[in-house]
Amino acid sequence: MMKKVAIIGSRRMSSYGREVIGLLMKELKDKAEIVTIEVSGCNKEVIKLGAKKVFKGENFQILNEELANYADILVIIEGGKNSGTILLASKFVEKNKNVYCIPGRINDEGSYATNWLIEQGAIPLTDLADLTGSLQ
Repeated sequence: MMKKVAIIGSRRMSSYGREVIGLLMKELKDKAEIVTIEVSGCNKEVIKLGAKKVFKGENFQILNEELANYADILVIIEGGKNSGTILLASKFVEKNKNVYCIPGRINDEGSYATNWLIEQGAIPLTDLADLTGSLQ
């Protein structure tokens, strides 16, 4: 059975975020079912590039819970200091599911959430092989 990978990120997607999403989508295309939440920025790019399931709604507490129940793995591309990605990551951790984060520059506001989550124990995604290896 194919694992379900949730890919999410900032509403203010950077060019680096767009590039990383492209690499992830290409690498995971035939290896995982890609899912996301419908909001602007990174998530819209994931949808555009072929997410298989998209969670929609207005209540992010419910959406986060649904996504954490559905997906096996979470990958966070980027997020600011008050990013909802931090709350979503906590839902995955509560369910003992892996959270991967793309590390970013320390002076980039859009990297705050991913860098902070890595400090808290999220898995830094520095090589796509690390993620694809966990899909076995």
